[in-house]
Amino acid sequence: MRTHIKNSNPGRRWTRILGLSMGFILLLCNPLWAAPNLDLRGIPSEHSLHELMQELRQQGVTEKEKVVAVNTFFNHMPRGLDETVWGRKDYWATPAELFQKRRGDCEDVAIAKYFTLRKLGITDSHLRLAYGKIADLQQGTIEPHMVLIYMPGSHARPLVLDSLNQHLLTVPERQDLILEFTFNVESLWRWQDHSPSVLVGKADTLKPWRKLLKRL
Repeated sequence: MRTHIKNSNPGRRWTRILGLSMGFILLLCNPLWAAPNLDLRGIPSEHSLHELMQELRQQGVTEKEKVVAVNTFFNHMPRGLDETVWGRKDYWATPAELFQKRRGDCEDVAIAKYFTLRKLGITDSHLRLAYGKIADLQQGTIEPHMVLIYMPGSHARPLVLDSLNQHLLTVPERQDLILEFTFNVESLWRWQDHSPSVLVGKADTLKPWRKLLKRL
């Protein structure tokens, strides 16, 4: 026998439904949960990046949430080797050049993440571009690689923003990553004991980086 229970307050029921619906909509609007801002072909564009940055500023998200959103956005950029895209080896593209070609390698993506997060207010003391090697444990190969390191401060361990790995993992968790040196606009450090602890000199000693900064 089916029992019908009469709702004594239908207005309250609709208020709850409306509240749940609005909560779901707000959840989807959060850049950390929604699909990243991409063009109709699913490729990051300069316009879609400006939209994402505006959303992040308006919502007042935390520094860590900015890092997650920017990492996710640029990891949708199609891959392209320097020889194919630029017709030369070891070319470090500016963010504008990356969007122009609509593809790039690990250096181009890491550099674009760095400058985007700087524009979003994250200081140089929390960011380092890191160059080294990545090991393919299944194939038994080792290739040059660049990532962006985010250092939250306090006693938190640095996190790796990698174009080949969507997950934000700490440096010790990345057993496949062999970091050699890190740098920002001003300085160059040798990577040691899971941190950029040894200052080597100025970053403009890196020729590709020096050329890139002149093109900004």
